Amino acid sequence: MKRLSILLLILFVGACSNDDNTSSEAETGEESLDTETVESDEISELEKENESLKQELAQKEKEEAKKAESDSDGENSSESEESVNEEENEATEDTDAENETAAEENTLQEFTDAEKQEMNQLFYDWAVERAEIGGMAVTEMYFTHGAAGYGDWYAVTPDGEVQAQDLDNPGFDHFEIHAIGGVAFYQPESGDIGADKNAPFPSTAEGYSRLAQPDTNVHKYMLADNGVVYELIGKKENISFSSGFGEYNDNGSRGEYVPDVAFEVSGDQDAQQEWQRILGMYQK
Repeated sequence: MKRLSILLLILFVGACSNDDNTSSEAETGEESLDTETVESDEISELEKENESLKQELAQKEKEEAKKAESDSDGENSSESEESVNEEENEATEDTDAENETAAEENTLQEFTDAEKQEMNQLFYDWAVERAEIGGMAVTEMYFTHGAAGYGDWYAVTPDGEVQAQDLDNPGFDHFEIHAIGGVAFYQPESGDIGADKNAPFPSTAEGYSRLAQPDTNVHKYMLADNGVVYELIGKKENISFSSGFGEYNDNGSRGEYVPDVAFEVSGDQDAQQEWQRILGMYQK
């Protein structure tokens, strides 16, 4: 009877122990489930926060990119405006420089009588050598005239009127081209080529009649301040010192005494080059 009691006690204790273990396991399972649920909820919250942060970061990057693009456009626009302004300033400077150059070119140099005489003498010395080579004579008397009024004398050329004598009516500034001097080539009656030292000094009325051989041409060379040599060719019987020249009225208006014939640009290239060389020595 005593053993039976002990056995029942043992079984009762074991049963209680099993119930406690089962309850403990159940509670542990519930706690584990609760823990997993909490962890799952926390992970879900973290994922949501992470996703939200990603969206905010993406939005911020987008805004910064847009701002950077806007700033870049602004800088490009500013640089473009600065470039345009610089180009406009450069264009203005170039225009001013061109205007100054044009003004300088349009400002004609008025040579002194001494300078004109020196330039003409240099060309005459060259012409003497040329005349000797060509078997001709040369004189500085390419233009003169008798009694006249107070108007300027001029010649007509393909480039316009050339002032041959300045009497201030209409004056230097009225003409774009001015004669510095000139020479005349001819076949000498005396037979002396080059400088015709033995030739009689002709009067204005005589012209070339006693200088040149009959039925030969006289070549007038007019040296202009535009660097061009103009030429007038005529038979000695038909050409005088005033041939090719006309005169303005005393008040500077165009008169009735106009040139009877026009000068042409000389085809003598050696003469053109020599005159340009001489003129260049005196131009400022």
